[in-house]
Amino acid sequence: MRTLVIILLVLTTVCASAAEKAKAPREFVTQILEPTGGKIQRPKGWFYTERHSLPSLYTWILSREDASKGPYTTAVRIEMIVGVHEGSGKTTKQFVLDYIKLKKKEAKFLRTCRENNQGMFTRVCLETEQGPHHILYSLFWGNDIDVVVASIASTTKELWDTYAPTFDRMNSFQLIDMTRFMKRFKKQ
Repeated sequence: MRTLVIILLVLTTVCASAAEKAKAPREFVTQILEPTGGKIQRPKGWFYTERHSLPSLYTWILSREDASKGPYTTAVRIEMIVGVHEGSGKTTKQFVLDYIKLKKKEAKFLRTCRENNQGMFTRVCLETEQGPHHILYSLFWGNDIDVVVASIASTTKELWDTYAPTFDRMNSFQLIDMTRFMKRFKKQ
């Protein structure tokens, strides 16, 4: 009987611990995206990592697991590519559309969203399943600038419904703080 009680206690602890890990974040903090000064709502307790290959590739990772120590499962990764036409010979729009075409061939296609002009950028999205992962690609091309941005929200298929609201909140980010750059130009 004692063994049975111990087994039940262990199972209850393991199940409670797994359920705890699968809870969506409730608290968020503002994370500054350096060096652009942009802002994003990061779940409290999540990690922030930068991986820039200046001057053309900027990468920010906001993850449940510490991405600086290795692979991660649940995250939003933002990538900004500067000088797309110079590097690829394509317009920013064609670069994004070609990327979507490629992803549709590589992964199980779930849905896309139509073009949405957001001023400096136009946004489209592609939602896929790739292996064990559920991924939402939000892709932006510069309307008058040679820049492409990808916001990639991903987790496992099993955790998608838990973290989808978190990803929705994080998708409303500001990439560049224009006031920061205006202040720099005014000082010169």
